[in-house]
Amino acid sequence: MKHTTVLAALLVVAAACVSPETHRRVLNEKDNLQSQNAAMLESQKVLAVENERLRNEVADLGRRAADAAWIDEQKRKINELLEKQFGKGSLNAQNGIEVVSTPEGTAFRIAGGVLFASGRNEISEQGRRTLQELVRSLEGRRLRIDGHTDDQQIDKSSWGTNLRLSVERAMAVAEFLIQSAGVRAENVAVGGFGEYRPAAPGSDDASRQKNRRVEILMLER
Repeated sequence: MKHTTVLAALLVVAAACVSPETHRRVLNEKDNLQSQNAAMLESQKVLAVENERLRNEVADLGRRAADAAWIDEQKRKINELLEKQFGKGSLNAQNGIEVVSTPEGTAFRIAGGVLFASGRNEISEQGRRTLQELVRSLEGRRLRIDGHTDDQQIDKSSWGTNLRLSVERAMAVAEFLIQSAGVRAENVAVGGFGEYRPAAPGSDDASRQKNRRVEILMLER
């Protein structure tokens, strides 16, 4: 009986022991599995980043499509507005209002002559009617009203500089939209850029006419 117990114990010890080669093989397999697992985790991270990029791209394409449709609709409305004020074909003839895409968003670009007399910051009657018609497209949006001038320096004026005149004109439009057109004051900001952000390069009369303008920038829909 004693010999049988000793033999069984020896068999258990023998079964528990492995050769160095087998031990190294097991460790290598373990390392390989850990490397494969790490690679899979890294691949999952890359796929997650790519998936997020694709989602954002799809969302951006949707916004662009919506903005393009919105711009087309606003151009149609502006054409109707100008035809009502000045007659058929006035959008091309007057060239006073347009919808433009800027790096910061979509904007209504209104020629200075549509809103103001030369060197003045009081909105004309024509300008008031124009702004009143545009209000329906501005409801619920965050806006920044930007004033711009041409590059001709002011010699005989109380404004002193083009920059100040551009700010005063932007302020006049903002105040009209808030006080007379019902736009919420917390949705309106003002900027003045003088001659430093021209819409058209050059110092000829045509370029200067395009650069004298107010832009109503829609920061978000």
